[in-house]
Amino acid sequence: MDEMIIHLDRQPRHYPTPLPVAHVGFLPGKRYRVKHGFRSCNFSFVLAGRGSFAWQGRPLEVRAPCVITQWPGMPCDYGPEGSWDELFLIYPATVEEQLRRCGFLDRERPLWHLGPNQLQPLLLELRALCGTTPPPADRIDRVCERLVLESLLAAKAGSAPQDAIARIRALIEADCLTGRDFRALARAENLSFPHFRRLWKRAVGMPPERFRAGLIMSLACRQLVEGDAAVRDIARSLGFPDPLHFARRFRQLVGEPPTAYRERYRLAPQPAART
Repeated sequence: MDEMIIHLDRQPRHYPTPLPVAHVGFLPGKRYRVKHGFRSCNFSFVLAGRGSFAWQGRPLEVRAPCVITQWPGMPCDYGPEGSWDELFLIYPATVEEQLRRCGFLDRERPLWHLGPNQLQPLLLELRALCGTTPPPADRIDRVCERLVLESLLAAKAGSAPQDAIARIRALIEADCLTGRDFRALARAENLSFPHFRRLWKRAVGMPPERFRAGLIMSLACRQLVEGDAAVRDIARSLGFPDPLHFARRFRQLVGEPPTAYRERYRLAPQPAART
């Protein structure tokens, strides 16, 4: 895929649509991170690669293929790990309300994932149209609208729910201290939060919050046994500014206070080697 950007905001329409696209771009090997807002309504189709997307102060995983949305006034912070291939559609801010009415923009769903190759025919058609001189704006408008619609329908069909739970579990196990928002993670997998909690408990055997708390306490146990840091310092490193709260939570989940656990399981110092 070669880089290509076309501008349609000044192109005449013979059969106007309520959703005229202003700009279309193909960006292979995109390497930079976007850290600014937009005055337009955008759909970024990540076609290959992976990265992250900060939403309400929390990072969400971006893995191709998926769609990231932006709208006026929305703080943006997203980009690839290394590089990714991206198709972007930019709509004028004047159609934001129309995009929301038809369900294309949703403040509770800024990102959605797709199955592999689900949009390939439309992507090829759009690429061919954008390579035409002059670009047929009427046809491009309709293909872009179909791309967004088909991406939403594909995401709604989704992958197996157990796969979504496995992906979220892997994120939490990889970094249990970040404080990822389970509601945002569920939305990114197109799951309602109540449905997500039912699926999670069925798969894991406990609520997601308790699972994360257990991972954090496992880290606490290791630090108590393997190191000499004070309990208050361990508590702070694990996100507990109040050591008393940490001690209560530790006892609730582990069964004894952190000091007693340390005394019971502390690793004995190794004798110095004889020379």
